[in-house]
Amino acid sequence: MDTTTITTEIVELLCRISRQKLREQDITPLVVFLTALISILRGVMIIDRTIAVEEEERLQKTLKAFASGDRDRVELIQRLVKGISKQQVYFNPTELLTLTALFSESEKLLLIGSGYEMSAADGHIDMREQMYLQSIANRLGLDSRHIAVIDTLFTKEGTLDSEAFSEVQALLDPSQFESRDPVFGKAAKHLLSILVRK
Repeated sequence: MDTTTITTEIVELLCRISRQKLREQDITPLVVFLTALISILRGVMIIDRTIAVEEEERLQKTLKAFASGDRDRVELIQRLVKGISKQQVYFNPTELLTLTALFSESEKLLLIGSGYEMSAADGHIDMREQMYLQSIANRLGLDSRHIAVIDTLFTKEGTLDSEAFSEVQALLDPSQFESRDPVFGKAAKHLLSILVRK
């Protein structure tokens, strides 16, 4: 994500979601990514009208990993979770596209993969959750072959395209996130380890 082009549109959206006056320097790539991530994870949790205990635990675990002990970040994350739930950002494709406009292919794939991990947290992937994630992945402009790889690995349905799987592994390689906050690389490594095990 290119921080030099964080638009006023993104700043305004984050101020509205967090109900906090944020300055441009407060809005780091991590904050923008987290807002999109929380939106997608909440969307997965809510779409099947059943929030499983495992899903709530998975959300808390993910947020804790991204907060990495920073008190200010923890506070902002809590505000974002509340704001996203209240304003139902997860059902607003325009707002999701605004948040993800500057994301790299790797960052978008990390978002969708994390969504699938959330969906599988309760032991199975509900069809509504699957359709929700596929719809978002398509809107984000992800390669349909890459979406199919993640979908196949998590649902255990369909045939795995080994060439596309190699591309997904390359895109999620922690080295793709070297210029980012270290938590990006850790999250990518975590997701890769799950995909390889599947």
